[in-house]
Amino acid sequence: MTESNPALSRPSVPPAFMGVIVACVAVHLLTLPSALQEWAMLHGALWPQLMQDVRPMFPGQQVTMFLTYGFLHGGLLHLGMNMLALYVLARSLSVAMSGGAMVVLYLVSQVVAGIVQLWLSDSPSPVVGASGAIFGLAGAEIAIAARIQLARGGSLRPLAGPVVQFVLLNAALTLALPQIAWQAHVGGALAGLVMGALYRPLRR
Repeated sequence: MTESNPALSRPSVPPAFMGVIVACVAVHLLTLPSALQEWAMLHGALWPQLMQDVRPMFPGQQVTMFLTYGFLHGGLLHLGMNMLALYVLARSLSVAMSGGAMVVLYLVSQVVAGIVQLWLSDSPSPVVGASGAIFGLAGAEIAIAARIQLARGGSLRPLAGPVVQFVLLNAALTLALPQIAWQAHVGGALAGLVMGALYRPLRR
């Protein structure tokens, strides 16, 4: 007689992503004082002006800002929504993708999201938040699910609903909150779709 082991079938959040969640929460709490918040924004946000003729706060900031902006958030609601989405997506995607591959996906999506944001937007406002990287995870999950369906000879029709909901949610958020950097969302999602399409899913 054999027994199923729940630990083998139940998806879990890779430790690296629990670390990202803890880091984002810690950064937010540490920068609650206005002086520290201003310092963090000046040194860590994604500033369009730094790609022009504005002098950086320190050497190499034009490069580091593409990583640091994802750890800063514009408020408790912004932080909470992103961390909840990150937890759910990282847990779900861990069924088909290794932890190391997910970390690479997350970082690449965040960088691509930042690049697309600066490319498509003419806003001078700084950008913060992990949304671009999170959309990368979502894009990869959609791409991997599509590959699995096609490999089994199935139809992509079951994926139509989630994809439409995904697009409509982003559109609704953009209309309701104009300050949302939808360009970063698009960039992250596209990066995730491409990487998910190229990744060979785990067999679990």
